[in-house]
Amino acid sequence: MKIVISGLGLMGGSLAMALRQNRPDVRIYGYDLAPVLTEARQMGLIDQSIEHWPAGCADADVIFLCTPLKTISRQIKELNGVIKKDTVVTDTGSTKTELVRLVQTIDFSGTYIGGHPMTGAEKSGLKASNPLLYENAIYILTNINEYNKTLAEGKLLPLLESIKARALLLDAVAHDRIMAAISHLPQIIAVALVNLIGQKENEQLPYFELAAGGFRDLTRIASSPFDIWSDIIDSNKENIAEVLKDFIAILEQSDLNLDNLEKDFERANSYRERLPKKNKGFLSPLVDVLVYVTDQVGVISKISNALADKDIDIRDIELLKIREKEGGVFRLSFSNVKEAQTAVNVLNSVNFRAYIRE
Repeated sequence: MKIVISGLGLMGGSLAMALRQNRPDVRIYGYDLAPVLTEARQMGLIDQSIEHWPAGCADADVIFLCTPLKTISRQIKELNGVIKKDTVVTDTGSTKTELVRLVQTIDFSGTYIGGHPMTGAEKSGLKASNPLLYENAIYILTNINEYNKTLAEGKLLPLLESIKARALLLDAVAHDRIMAAISHLPQIIAVALVNLIGQKENEQLPYFELAAGGFRDLTRIASSPFDIWSDIIDSNKENIAEVLKDFIAILEQSDLNLDNLEKDFERANSYRERLPKKNKGFLSPLVDVLVYVTDQVGVISKISNALADKDIDIRDIELLKIREKEGGVFRLSFSNVKEAQTAVNVLNSVNFRAYIRE
């Protein structure tokens, strides 16, 4: 299988690294600037460079476009007429509707399946590549239909499953509306909040010096480079404008009710509790096991060693509750019900109390 990855930055480099570790049977071709390709070859991430774009992609099975949105659009146009329907072209862009419209408008010769892995890191570039970046990450796929389903299931999905990404199918229009609210609006809010405090900062009022964990957590994404966000905002402007108006209306209402915000806090707490505990919509949902533990040294290693001895892979782990000198509850996630049940049996046999979460 020939895989082409265009753009060997954080996303493309991490993808190449993960595929190299988990799919040694595929040949990985890279396309980027010459110095980046040289470094990628030295790191053993790619087998070969695409010397002639787009001609070198003509016989590719899957092409990943891991570049900024405008570059993705340009490269789709360049690939049109060069590749055939049995080549899957996917991307890692943050918006999808414009790309879907593009492939429809040009009657794209390949098979386009929109992709958006919900993962990232503080650093960028090939040197920041991490083979675990995609593991357990939600990987949204759009516009899979009766015409391309066979190709998606035969070529793309097995690759994503091999790097332990969690595929979620979503309509492109719905994707962009949701991203405007949960990703693009928070970015704008973080930037605005940091700029607000920056304008107020002076020697007499050292705001930044006193900014603690809450402020830092809320504004961490404000450091994101604008050259990435410029394309995202431009391609999703209508949805962002709509949700921004909704947010401003809520702020104005809060301004009017500063003496009586108790119900707002209660409502927010209730909404946050609704963050999904089940994985409806995932092609490969994880199965959760709850493990009750006592407060003792080495409890995590005891759990992991017991499962490792039986070759059971923990896909995700989270400490849900903990009380000093009493213990707590761990959530362990597994690939399927069979593995989860086996894990429960193993853990119960070594004196833990474990059960599958309903």
